Formats: sequence, structure tokens, C-alpha cells
Amino acid sequence: MSSDLYREQLLDHYHNPENFGVLPDADVDVEMDNPTCGDVVHMTARLDAEGRITAVMFEGQGCVVSMASASMFTEMAVGKTPEEVAAMGLADIEAMMGGVRLSMGRVKCATLPLNALKLGLKEAGKL
Repeated sequence: MSSDLYREQLLDHYHNPENFGVLPDADVDVEMDNPTCGDVVHMTARLDAEGRITAVMFEGQGCVVSMASASMFTEMAVGKTPEEVAAMGLADIEAMMGGVRLSMGRVKCATLPLNALKLGLKEAGKL
């Protein structure tokens, strides 16, 4: 993806985030921050009887990369099992963001929502 399209996609998710808010009666409820950048993300998720994620929402504040990543990630996580989420890493986030290679300074920003959901799944006893 060209850098202009990448930038446009990120800005669209930043200004018009998907799944922004808090899920009532969530099975997973976690907040995580990135002290390096000041990003904060609060993730909530619901799982079905088989353990698959059926809904994910987020709220928070931070840089364009972290908030756009959270918006995109809420869509990507639906339908996955906790084990599938646990197996995800930077390559999955970069692919989700259109194949962009993130600079070292942006890796923590982009992976914050993924790491928060992993922590939340562990804390909820789902992993």
C-alpha cells in the first residue's frame, strides 16, 4: 500500500473509529497504557459459549497510530479464539494496517490494542 493510502486509512480510522465505546456485560475489561508515548487504551470484549470473540470495543486517547490500530483491531479480533489472539504479533498488525513496516518508535503504539486484549484475556481466565 502506498504511504499516502496508508496515511489516509489511518486518519480515517482515527477520525471515524469503528467500535468506539464500552461493551456492557463484557467478559474482558482491561486498560493498558504506553508510557513512552502517553497512549491509553481501554478494551472490552465478549466471548460466546465456544470461547470465540463475538464483539470488541475500545476507548482511549493517544496518537493516530495507536487509535487507528485499536479501531482496525476491534474488527480483526471478532471471530477469533483467545489462542488465536495470543499467537498474533507485530507482523499481523502490520498486515492489518496494509502491509506497512512500522518504525521502532511506532511498534508499541500499533501493538497496544493487541497487547491489551491479550492481557485482558489472561486476566479473565480465558487464556
